[in-house]
Amino acid sequence: QAVGGGGGAGGMDSLAMGQSAAGSQGGIGDAAASAASTDSQVWVKGASSYAMFGQSATGDGNAHAVDLTAGDSLFAQGADSVAVYGESTAKGAKGNITINLNGQYTIGGAGTGVAAMLVGGADNTLNNHSLLYAMGATPSFTIQASQFQAFQAFLLAPGPVVPTNAILESLLDDFSPLAITGTSGDDHVENSKIADTLGRVIGNMDLGGGTNSFHNIADASMVGLKTIDLGGGKFTNDGLFTNQGIGVVAKVDVTGGFTQIFSGDFVTDVDLNNQITDALALTVAGDFDGEAPLNFLSIDKLFAEYVLATGSAMTDSGITPTTLHPAVGFNFLTKVVGGTDLVLYADNPTFLELAQDPNSGTTDPGVFQMAQYLDDVEASSSPDNPMALLINMLRFLPDEMELGSALTRLTPHYAVHTFEMINRSTDIMLEAARECTGVPAYKDPDGRCVWASISPQAEYSRDAGAGTTSRDDVMKTMSLGGIGEVSQHWSLGATIGRTEFDSKIDFNGELLSATTGESWQAYALAKYADKNYFIDFAVGGGTGSFKGERDTHLDQVAFIPGETLIGDYLPEALLPGIGNSVTYTQKTAQFGGSARLGITQE
Repeated sequence: QAVGGGGGAGGMDSLAMGQSAAGSQGGIGDAAASAASTDSQVWVKGASSYAMFGQSATGDGNAHAVDLTAGDSLFAQGADSVAVYGESTAKGAKGNITINLNGQYTIGGAGTGVAAMLVGGADNTLNNHSLLYAMGATPSFTIQASQFQAFQAFLLAPGPVVPTNAILESLLDDFSPLAITGTSGDDHVENSKIADTLGRVIGNMDLGGGTNSFHNIADASMVGLKTIDLGGGKFTNDGLFTNQGIGVVAKVDVTGGFTQIFSGDFVTDVDLNNQITDALALTVAGDFDGEAPLNFLSIDKLFAEYVLATGSAMTDSGITPTTLHPAVGFNFLTKVVGGTDLVLYADNPTFLELAQDPNSGTTDPGVFQMAQYLDDVEASSSPDNPMALLINMLRFLPDEMELGSALTRLTPHYAVHTFEMINRSTDIMLEAARECTGVPAYKDPDGRCVWASISPQAEYSRDAGAGTTSRDDVMKTMSLGGIGEVSQHWSLGATIGRTEFDSKIDFNGELLSATTGESWQAYALAKYADKNYFIDFAVGGGTGSFKGERDTHLDQVAFIPGETLIGDYLPEALLPGIGNSVTYTQKTAQFGGSARLGITQE
């Protein structure tokens, strides 16, 4: 500490913005330069304490440079305490303040406490390589169950406790209002990672009225909470920037501009249920390159358009939205709207285009109809669509092949197939009737024919080739009937029958659906014969009752539910999905007739 006019002290008053910690700041004379360094951890426990303090302060005179270097961690977690304090104040010239934080942690206190405070100065630089934030020593937080035993051991170790594996979201209410403050100087924060440090800043900032800047260098991270006041200066992001951590949707107000270059990531949480995303509100211009990793927290509504950043002007320099895993149905893009808003939107391929892609592995017209149906539903609806979850899950599938298989599973092939099965059982019944009329007994003088027929194991299989479904049906049909002559040329009769069905539909060698059921049918029969020509008729119908189960599974969409204090992502979790199968019942009724013209050979 160097004080013009002598004296000097630290204390509570020093923590008010714009105040000096010097006990005789009104002294006359120049204040010498001040420098200090530490090679080991500094831990102070009292209220209004400083872990590291450097000051060059005077009244009438000039102040000089302040250089502080922390070679290890700084802890000042008491109420209204400061981890590192640098001041150069005077009515005359002021010196530059340089603070180097090379330790693992820089943690300020509760209440009005901050991690780093720069007071006055001219062209000031804060080089942070540590995990920097402000918080009291006894926060409440949540950790994963798998980390609990390790954390208990950590608590028993001597020294201050840093809950490194605490879930960041559970700590949001415990962070102090400000992490870094400045006053009248030009304050420049350089945040970077070196060796085994994190280069991570968590919290709000108020750098005061100078020409200020914050540079988040590649591989470093910044977690904005609510406000970043750069006094109109610029935030440059080469590393990772997130609003309140991944897994939390929040808006951060930036008093200044924001530029993200090609190596930067603006992590963006998306909550479709509430139609909101992370966003930045800038008072100056924004310019975005790099990536915007998207983390979907809910998908029960359709995707619309969302403002990621707004400023006095906006430039899209090529920022690329990305997803946690490949998503074949989504094509996320950004655009500038109105010259001031960076908007996230999607220009998606249609389901029909994806289904008809050769890579989908399907050529089934029924599947194409299902794809078109989904396109129509999506195009005609608002985000509040009851089918939004299904549509989004399909779009999040990784490739065309997976989508083609999913659309095939969702296509209700069995609905049409039940009619086909009844038609085939009708053919079996009518064939039994026609065979009876052709036996010699039918030519007896009384002209009658009565039959009872059992077809215990009629099998039908169809495989139309690659890209379509295959079917295997087993039908057990029992029928009885009779027909007799009523005139020289005409014979009349009837038949009734019952069929049991057991049907399976497969796709690419995997079971798609299994259906069982039964049908009852009755037909009136007529035959006209003249010489060696005849024509026979069948008119009637039947009803069927079917039940079955169909595979409708879709892969659930993964997301990252949060991160720890030190920025480690929690294991991926899965969003709610739809059922893996559906059971169904179907009642079928059909009526019709047939006619056959033939020639008999004597």
